[in-house]
Amino acid sequence: FYRKVFTMLEKIIKFFPALQIKNYRIFWITQWVALIGFWLQLTAQQWLVYKLTDSAILLGLLSACQFAPSFLFTLGAGIWVDYHNKRKILMGTQFMYIIQATLLGLLLWTGNETYYWILFFAFFCGTIDAFDMPARLAFMPELVGPKALHSAISLNSANFNITRMFGPLLAAFLLSYLSYSSLFFLNALSLIPILYAYKHINVNSPPYEGEKKHPFKELISGIKLAKQNPVILSNLISVGIVSSLILNVGTYGPLFADRVLHAGLNGFSSILFAIGTGSMISGIISATAPRALSQKSIFLMAGLCGFMLMSVSYISHFYISMMIFALEGASIILFLINCNTVIQSATPKEYIGRIMGLYTFLFLGSAPFGSLFVSFILEILDTSLGLFIVGLLNIILIAVTAFFYNKSHH
Repeated sequence: FYRKVFTMLEKIIKFFPALQIKNYRIFWITQWVALIGFWLQLTAQQWLVYKLTDSAILLGLLSACQFAPSFLFTLGAGIWVDYHNKRKILMGTQFMYIIQATLLGLLLWTGNETYYWILFFAFFCGTIDAFDMPARLAFMPELVGPKALHSAISLNSANFNITRMFGPLLAAFLLSYLSYSSLFFLNALSLIPILYAYKHINVNSPPYEGEKKHPFKELISGIKLAKQNPVILSNLISVGIVSSLILNVGTYGPLFADRVLHAGLNGFSSILFAIGTGSMISGIISATAPRALSQKSIFLMAGLCGFMLMSVSYISHFYISMMIFALEGASIILFLINCNTVIQSATPKEYIGRIMGLYTFLFLGSAPFGSLFVSFILEILDTSLGLFIVGLLNIILIAVTAFFYNKSHH
């Protein structure tokens, strides 16, 4: 029996170039546990704030606090990553995540939770993200090499979204029996395997040994590279648009679940499950592909993200809305995977940290403004009309970006 299972696993691994690399398999497996813990904490935190405040604006402010450090710190973090050992940076960020989750759990366990304390810990977590994400993205080419990069990015997305399917549902189930603080403690425990993995992964991850310049000049050189390369520039802009308008599910998800579907916490976890399902399927299919989609297809996927949000905005039927959210998840992940792959492939090795810093700056740094903008629109215009307008705005901005990209190629 075990031999048959082992043979079957070997056949499956052959479909995915990244999984044929031992170091990546260690990373990918331990990420499962860590990401389940991440979704437990995120779902509990978002629902706790919504129950404490019953306010779209204050829920948007929570997302803004979590993503503001990415706007403030990632450009500098990208420069720093280029000159330091990425594996050791990632070990440090995992340890800091453990401290953050533990302290937040202790705060709730002692009964001292307030909205402002939760904002503080969201900002703390976002500060760690500002260093972790550029380092992790820049570490991927070293972990798997250029040939398996697209497969690795796709599998990372599939991993993230499989756990997004089950994490929120597990959080909703556990909150029926456990306290909010317990979920934060579980998140802290879930990070121990990935910390151990980073310590023992056999990748030297040497820092760039070129001539060091003034940090401001290094930053300018990275921005100039992005500006001069139409592929990098247009994809970075697209990431900022989709991230700020479409990816704020933590802002509009609880409102849509409560005010349109009238389904409460279970409705919110179901939305995340549906988005995760679509994302997982598209991520796994993408992981078997040898290369990224064309630039035209990337723009199409970005536009579809907005179209799906427009489509679901007035749907109060539970199962139909879940199907549309699943399609939205598929569009989002196909866009992000291929966008990320194209940017990394177009970036010289010595600039990878800075360009991934720019990527993180736009991917996470635009979220504070996006979450506040989206929550403001939903509060002023009503949830359904607000989501329709946000989706339409996404399509318009992506179309403008595609127009200027095509113009630069003629």
